Amino acid sequence: MNLRQLRAFVLIAEHRSIRAAARALFVTQPAATRSLRELEQSVGAELVRRSAKGVELTAYGEALYKRAVLILQEARKAQEEIGQMRDGEGGTLNLAISSAALTVLPAALAAFRARMPRVAVAFNEVAPPYSHEQLESGRYDFLVQTEYDGEIDDGFTRTTLFSLPLAVGARAGHPLRGARSLADLVDALWLLPGNIQAPANLLRLAFDAHKLPPPRDVIPCQSIAVALALIAESDALGIFVRNLFDHQLLPRGLRMVPLDHALPAARVSILTRAGSPPTPAAQCFIDCLREAQALPRRASTRSRPSPSAPAATDTACSGCASRRANRTARTAAG
Repeated sequence: MNLRQLRAFVLIAEHRSIRAAARALFVTQPAATRSLRELEQSVGAELVRRSAKGVELTAYGEALYKRAVLILQEARKAQEEIGQMRDGEGGTLNLAISSAALTVLPAALAAFRARMPRVAVAFNEVAPPYSHEQLESGRYDFLVQTEYDGEIDDGFTRTTLFSLPLAVGARAGHPLRGARSLADLVDALWLLPGNIQAPANLLRLAFDAHKLPPPRDVIPCQSIAVALALIAESDALGIFVRNLFDHQLLPRGLRMVPLDHALPAARVSILTRAGSPPTPAAQCFIDCLREAQALPRRASTRSRPSPSAPAATDTACSGCASRRANRTARTAAG
């Protein structure tokens, strides 16, 4: 078993076609078929079978596919990690970000690009369970996720980045805009941005705390943009991070409902895969997120750290100083 065979097998499984996998690999179809057959001989089992729908995985193939994806991602990360340790170069950092992290993301990204300018970054929106599957498979380096429940045991390692006060939002002119109690909002229409389960849990926790039945008229919406547009143009209510109102929600026509009691706070957590240490680039970005949270709020959206600032660059990111030392040594040797 080798990486070439596993790469061919994974692409065959994902494309459901040997011909399409061969094109993706830039090899001939017989070469892709040969890699598959060699892998089947190596594991001693039939991994795929042809059907009217194309190539389908056998039970053995399904079992190997999950492991193969993880092996390939870990091999990619290992190669990138060497480059990042050596000179800060190499690879793409893939992460999924909750909208609640928008308050710290601009400053964190600016700091990261100053420290590791040759590492590409790809942002995705957190959308469980898909984003969790991507993290488990190694395709995402980490998630920054908003959570509302207590302890969660799903196999991921969690680090709380910060907690956020929440507020109910409504369009300007909403008939319930001046409500002071959750009891006034039980029969309202709620449109909850985010994945289906978490906001619904938050709503239940908030109403349970005041011995009220949770609202029944609830529409989940995984697209933040769609949710904002609908709430701004309808009588639906939403739950938002409180400090997003001033700069992002007010210009969209949304107003805070002035309740007399606070909602449960949201917890913004960094999720990594247990047993898989982050690459230097991933650790650097995590460090940048923590630093951005510690900055005054004015700096979180406006300031851009200077690459020449030694204190911020040398001490905040583990490994940055050693990478510069490696580059200096190679330059001197050359």
